[in-house]
Amino acid sequence: MDIFSPTMSNFHEAAPALLGSTLLQSEEKHESLKPPPASCGSPDVDVGVLEGGFRYGEVTAIAGANRTGKTALAFQAIASHLITYEDGEVALIATTDPPLARLKDILIVRLEQSRRSPAFAESGNVHKRRAKPISPTRDTMNKVSLMLERVRISRVFDFPGVFEAVSEFSAHLEENDRANEEKLDKNEHERTWSIADSEDEAMEDLSAEPEPKAPTEDNPKTPKKPSASMLVIDNIANVLGSTMTKSQVQGHALLANFMRSLHHLTKRRHVCTLLINAAVGLRSENTQYHRRPEDQVSVFASIVGKPGLGKHFSYLVDTSIFLSTLPRSKDDADVAYGDARESRKYEEVGVIEVLKDRYGSREGRWSAFVMEAGLELRGVRM
Repeated sequence: MDIFSPTMSNFHEAAPALLGSTLLQSEEKHESLKPPPASCGSPDVDVGVLEGGFRYGEVTAIAGANRTGKTALAFQAIASHLITYEDGEVALIATTDPPLARLKDILIVRLEQSRRSPAFAESGNVHKRRAKPISPTRDTMNKVSLMLERVRISRVFDFPGVFEAVSEFSAHLEENDRANEEKLDKNEHERTWSIADSEDEAMEDLSAEPEPKAPTEDNPKTPKKPSASMLVIDNIANVLGSTMTKSQVQGHALLANFMRSLHHLTKRRHVCTLLINAAVGLRSENTQYHRRPEDQVSVFASIVGKPGLGKHFSYLVDTSIFLSTLPRSKDDADVAYGDARESRKYEEVGVIEVLKDRYGSREGRWSAFVMEAGLELRGVRM
């Protein structure tokens, strides 16, 4: 019996095939609406590593050990998003208490930097600090308050809570779309047409070439780009780690199902999605512990650790970023790795590396950076 026979009653009728040219045209139209990347706050890192910043329509994972700057980097992207798009919203799903005071300070610094001369002058490893801290103006504080009103914060304690928070965010975007469509329909219904005062004016209007109209709210026939949105989950390892410990199979199944839905939402809505992840395989005091070759993900042999949630997780994201630290100079390295490492302190810099880039050529790129007071991200030449 031919199981592909159209007479088989147990199978539903297949959907009609689509032409490749039709799908390509639809994809190109969809991609044309994608917003430009969100800056990480440092032109050096944006250009040299991220090719402009964090992309919309993609899922980016930011992994690293504690105090490597994961949340601060995500907050820089949030600040860029809020400053660039006046109607852009951010959904922040937090598994711990989010440091909103730091986000407010980052917004203040970014707005003041755009208003006055640069606060830092970079020359190699030398950073000239400002003579006194920035004193924000009243206008800046008002703008920051309005921006924070566009940040929707959901506090979750387990992985089902993350599912629910993302579902609420998706429903909120759908509601905004319906409201925009109703507004456009209302504008079209209320439009009035001018009537010519005489027959000559009417004939002149008919013979004249119509002038192209710019995209406005009063011109509903012109397609309007959807408002940009950003989704940040901090920290996904906190709510999924316990499940992974109990059952790897169940944990990976939950993660794969969640990521499938998240990818669909991110791509369809052009959302800039950032997942903050932990790092595992760090330095151990156990003398019996030996690192395996597959545990080395960094281009630097002295940097240990790798993104958490297992190797399977790296295949579920579009871009994987790893943050770590290194001694800033040779003298600092001698103190950090030599016998005198406990005698005095040494200075470190952060390192950002792109471990994976599904749709681009950023894989393998890296840059050193410093996070001044946790507020300003600056590239450093090594």
